[in-house]
Amino acid sequence: MANNSSTTQDIEEIFSHAANHLQSLISTLDSGQLLAFYGLYKQATVGVCDIPRPSWYQTQAKHKWEAWKALGDMSKQTAMENYISAITKLDPDWEQTPTTGIRSWIAVSCLPNTDSALSDSEKILLDWIKEGNEKKVWDILSIDASCINIPDEDGMMPIHWAADRGYVEILKCLIENGADINAQDDDGQTALHYAASCGHRDVVEYLLSVGVKLLKDNEGLTPKDIADENIIAML
Repeated sequence: MANNSSTTQDIEEIFSHAANHLQSLISTLDSGQLLAFYGLYKQATVGVCDIPRPSWYQTQAKHKWEAWKALGDMSKQTAMENYISAITKLDPDWEQTPTTGIRSWIAVSCLPNTDSALSDSEKILLDWIKEGNEKKVWDILSIDASCINIPDEDGMMPIHWAADRGYVEILKCLIENGADINAQDDDGQTALHYAASCGHRDVVEYLLSVGVKLLKDNEGLTPKDIADENIIAML
């Protein structure tokens, strides 16, 4: 556990391990707990929330924004320490678990799975993608595909969400309707980064078949660098 004598590098390393470990705890937590972790993660990695409040009808985005905004001017280091402390309360022995690579950002991308349910009339393209509803995605894009390369409040585009969730048929639908196969999110990660890290073999195979590039993210990491061990040989 981090203490006052820990260096910034020490805390960052422990925080990265804690964020990675959260993936093994997600199924045991409720939406309120996960939103709290989301807010701390954003505060620790980005800093003070400086993005506009989402529109009232963007229920999922609004809850996440509120969790982050509520932390005010908390420093990045304090946010990391609070995140680590919260993980320790849930699993006192978590630091004994081995690390599995730099994958903490995946834990954050998984959080919307637990957001409050929306009525069908409130759902937009991203909501149907997250639910894996291929028909609804096709229906929306057949009418208007203008939003296909527009990022959400976290900088993730529809293609990133489809790859993250492992929905290869939806991914095909998006690409056939003009999605940029090499689109990068705010962290510089592509759909291939998401699919490789999550171990979605069929998604990786498809993306490679359509000529996706092995781009580096903002930290200089390629999809192969963060890939699941069963995916590395494919890249």
